[in-house]
Amino acid sequence: MKRHDAKNNPGRAAGIAVLISVVMIVSLTGLTAGPVYGEVDCLMCHEDLAKNEVVHAAVQMGCPTCHTGIDAEDVPHKKTNTVTKGLSSEQPDLCYDCHDKSRFTNKTVHAAIAMGCTGCHNPHSSKNAKLLVSGPPELCFNCHDGKSFEGKDIHPPVMGGMCLSCHDPHSTNSTGLLISEAPSLCFKCHGKSKFIDKHTHPPVKDGMCLMCHFPHKSDNEKLLQSTAPDLCFTCHDKGKFMDRKTHPPVKDGMCMMCHFPHNSDNEKLLQSPVPDLCFTCHDNADFTKKNVHPPVEAGMCLSCHNPHASKNASLTLKAMTALCTSCHTAAEIKNGIHVVSGMSSAGHPVSGKTDPKREGERFSCVSCHVPHSSDHKKILRYKNDAPFEICISCHPK
Repeated sequence: MKRHDAKNNPGRAAGIAVLISVVMIVSLTGLTAGPVYGEVDCLMCHEDLAKNEVVHAAVQMGCPTCHTGIDAEDVPHKKTNTVTKGLSSEQPDLCYDCHDKSRFTNKTVHAAIAMGCTGCHNPHSSKNAKLLVSGPPELCFNCHDGKSFEGKDIHPPVMGGMCLSCHDPHSTNSTGLLISEAPSLCFKCHGKSKFIDKHTHPPVKDGMCLMCHFPHKSDNEKLLQSTAPDLCFTCHDKGKFMDRKTHPPVKDGMCMMCHFPHNSDNEKLLQSPVPDLCFTCHDNADFTKKNVHPPVEAGMCLSCHNPHASKNASLTLKAMTALCTSCHTAAEIKNGIHVVSGMSSAGHPVSGKTDPKREGERFSCVSCHVPHSSDHKKILRYKNDAPFEICISCHPK
């Protein structure tokens, strides 16, 4: 067999020589040229950028993911564009390459977004969740005055630094960056059933929680914007609660002694139905004697009395005699005279004179009759078992 060596095949020998030269050139190039950009391990020098517990996924994807305008072959590094730190684009557009932009562009946008994402987030690594430079509420207090969240009564989520339990840090379609509007937001912690009943306070029904309460802190209990009754007078006409005679609880601003502020099974948001509510303060014994005035027996306290204020004594809706004649017919009381059988005159006057038995009181129907209940017939104030026996109470023999 014929040998095929260099001596016998000069053309083949020349080809081998060229091949050897090319291999040597490629090998020498690999040994002497700088590393390819994508292969540079930035963490060899910048190891502190990824040392914390929470590391940005982009760091793990490689620094050139964001820093496309950095030529890492030179030390110090050379920028190949005009963007800050050689980034591919400025914030927040850079971040939108990975993060859904729609989450940051709702109706209400946090002002911090326009200031740059790195105002709140570390772009490389952090010891805090979500790469935050510090945890809430300290982070929030970099812009928001911490003193505005301090008071005698502080909302528990605020006290616990749970800003993000109510607010979205980026953008929302609600006011104040709330994750949802009141009252839905409030019902996440406060049971909805406690605010819905047969009778509901209109501001509560309309979800106007912040009309009465501050969301963060207050110097008043229950985070109220002001104390009762001033808070109540924001809507209710103050003039209707002040007159010549004022119910003591009203005068002392004790609105919540009789009314629930949110909802109730009873009309007017009363804490209990009338007359049970009245008996909280008024002695039941005065209303349950042997003979009871029918309206009292029926629990119709408000048919005769204004529960807040009145021009008349005992908070009556009308002057006493006029109040009595609202139900009692003119046949019994006519022209200020009580037609009483057995009297030679037209009858007994029911007004216009001083009550001889009740000091400081004007003479009226209640001079003889107890308006609520009595142990005597016809709810008379004095014993009347025999004819004209009651008369000697005022007219001695």
